[in-house]
Amino acid sequence: MKGRFNMILVVLLFFLYAAAFGQERGNAPNSGDAFTRARDMIFNQEREAGRMILTEILLADPDFDEARILLARSLAWDAQRSAARKELQVVLGHRPDHADALSALYDVEIWDDRYKDALQVADAALSHYPGSADFLFKKASALAKLNRTTEALSVLDSIPADHAPGKSLREQIVTGNMKYTAGVSFGIDVFSRTFQPAMYTSLQLARANSWGTAIARINHSSRFSSGGIQAEVDLYPRIVRGVYAYVNYGYSSSDLFSKHRIGGELYAGLPHRLEASGGVRYLYFGQGSDVLIYTGSIGWYVKNFWLSYRPYITPGQSSTSFSSTFFARRYFADADSYIGLSGNVGFSPDERRIQSGAGLSNDGIYVLRSQNAGLAWQRKFSGRWIVNLSYTIVHQELSFDVGRYVWINSSFLSVKRKF
Repeated sequence: MKGRFNMILVVLLFFLYAAAFGQERGNAPNSGDAFTRARDMIFNQEREAGRMILTEILLADPDFDEARILLARSLAWDAQRSAARKELQVVLGHRPDHADALSALYDVEIWDDRYKDALQVADAALSHYPGSADFLFKKASALAKLNRTTEALSVLDSIPADHAPGKSLREQIVTGNMKYTAGVSFGIDVFSRTFQPAMYTSLQLARANSWGTAIARINHSSRFSSGGIQAEVDLYPRIVRGVYAYVNYGYSSSDLFSKHRIGGELYAGLPHRLEASGGVRYLYFGQGSDVLIYTGSIGWYVKNFWLSYRPYITPGQSSTSFSSTFFARRYFADADSYIGLSGNVGFSPDERRIQSGAGLSNDGIYVLRSQNAGLAWQRKFSGRWIVNLSYTIVHQELSFDVGRYVWINSSFLSVKRKF
C-alpha cells in the first residue's frame, strides 16, 4: 500500500513539474507573441529593439529557425553581413535544405557583391529544390552579375514564361547585350521678355565597349536669330573596379557655342553607397575669351533614391563665381526609369547662359547669375525605348542689363532606342 502511494506521488509530481515547465516555456520570449512583436518592430525600423527580443528568444530556444533567419536578415539590412552569415550558417548546419535560410544567405551574398558565393548558394538550394523557379531565378541573377549572360539566359529558359522577375531579368540581359543606343532630343527656351524662343536639337549615337561607353553627338542651336552646330564626343572609361572617368570634347565654328569645349572628371565609389567625383570644364570662345569651371559631386544611393550635390567654381579676374546644384531621383523598375527634381543657385554653368553682351561675339563673356528648379521624368518602354521629359523654370540675369532678370521656361524631350 505504501509502495503504491509512493508511485502515485511520483506520478503527480511529474505532471506538476511538466505543467510548470510548459507554463514557463509558454511565457518565455520564444513564444509566438514575442516573435510577432520583434518582427513588427524590425519592419517598423526599430531594428535594435527587435533584435534584442530575437536574441532572448534564441537564448531560450536555439532551434527557433524563423527567429534566427529574421535576426540574420535584419543584420544584413544594416550592413552587418558577416554577423548575418554566421546566424544563417547555424540554421543550415542542422537544416541544410532550409529554403528560407538558403534564400536569405543568397541575398546576403548579393548585397555584399559576392556574386560567386551567391551562385554557390543558389546551386546548393537547387540540389534540394531542382525545379524551384525562385532558386533558378536567383542562379540566373548571380550569373548575370558575373557577366555570364549566355549561361544566365539558359537558366532562365527553365523558368515558366509567366514568372515576372524572370521575364524582367531576361529583358535586362537582352537589352544589356545591345551595344548601341541612338537618340534624338529637342529643347526649347521661352523667355518672358526681350528674346524670341531659343531651340536646341541633338542627335547622338552611343556604343557600349569592354572598356566603357563612347558617345558621339551633333548639337544644333537656334537663338538670337541665328543658327549653329556643335560636334561633341563623350567617353566614360572604366579605370578600376568602382572608379571611372568622364572625358568630353566639343568643337564649333558658330558663335552660339564655345569654339572648344573640354571636360574631364574622375568618379569613385565609396562605402555606404556613396560616390564622389572631381573635375573641370573649359570653354574657349576665342582669343582672350575663355571660361574655366571647377566642379565635382557627392552622390548617395539610398534604397530607390539617388541624392546628389554638385558645386561649380569659376575663377575670374575680379572675383570667383560659385553655384550649387542639387539632384534627387526616385528610381522605379530599372535604372532607366525614374522621376527627379533639381535645383540650382548661383551662376549658371550652362554655356547657353555664359554669354557675351550680345549673345554672339567673343568680346566680353558674362557669367550670369541665375536660379532654377526642374522636374524630370524618364521611363523605359519595351526594353528598348527610353523616353525623357523635363521642365525647368529659370530666373536669369540679363547679359546686357546686369542686375535685372528674365524668366525662362525650358522644356526638353528625348527619345532613345537600344539596338
